[in-house]
Amino acid sequence: MPANPKLNSTTEGNVDNASTDIDINSSIDADVASDKADIDTDDDISGDDEDELTDSEAAMSAENDESPEEDIGKKINQLRLAKGYSQRKLAKLSGLTNTSISSIERNKVSPAVNTLKAILAVLGSDLTTFFSDEWKEPKARVVVTPKDLLELSEPSSRVSLRQVYNCSTTKNLGFLIEVYQPNSSTEEKIAHEGEEIGTVIEGKILIRIDETTYLLNQGDSYVIDTIRPHTFINPTDGVTRIVSAHTPTTY
Repeated sequence: MPANPKLNSTTEGNVDNASTDIDINSSIDADVASDKADIDTDDDISGDDEDELTDSEAAMSAENDESPEEDIGKKINQLRLAKGYSQRKLAKLSGLTNTSISSIERNKVSPAVNTLKAILAVLGSDLTTFFSDEWKEPKARVVVTPKDLLELSEPSSRVSLRQVYNCSTTKNLGFLIEVYQPNSSTEEKIAHEGEEIGTVIEGKILIRIDETTYLLNQGDSYVIDTIRPHTFINPTDGVTRIVSAHTPTTY
């Protein structure tokens, strides 16, 4: 049978086209491989850059941690306790809220210059002294004598709250020696972040938490969440004495 010229022509054309396609595909594959190699190289470079950026950010973070701003709260706390002021008293004298003073002392917020000046004026200091290189932290004591106790109550108050303060800036626990004169009480509905544990060592005490009142006799102890408004009341004609511990150390 004679060969079909159309079939042979088409077949040969297909072979030629297939050959051309193979050449083109080979070229494309080579280009793709080259591009992939470039991409892999870029990824390696990018990874190195990320590592360098991370190290840089870590260094900046470390510098920020060591910045003087981190010491503002600690310094204010030291000045306040050295003055024998409670947070509430400092807040009242400086025209701020107790919450503001607490947040500043714990470095949760950074005070504006005018706010800091107002606080320092109450504490007998100023901006120049406060940020001076001569600022020195007081040395922590092991023994705290009665004369070293800090009275946190107002002089006219019939409730004495004396804090055992050893000048440490790293302690996590506050300790109070409390004396309630007959028929005396603390401020109405005190509330502050933290918790408190105490023991009545003499007399009786009423603790009003929200709308509930608890009567404690000598030897009884209490554990309260101080964020809940509370009041301590001595309802008797005798003196009541309590020892208590609280967190945070600021009060």
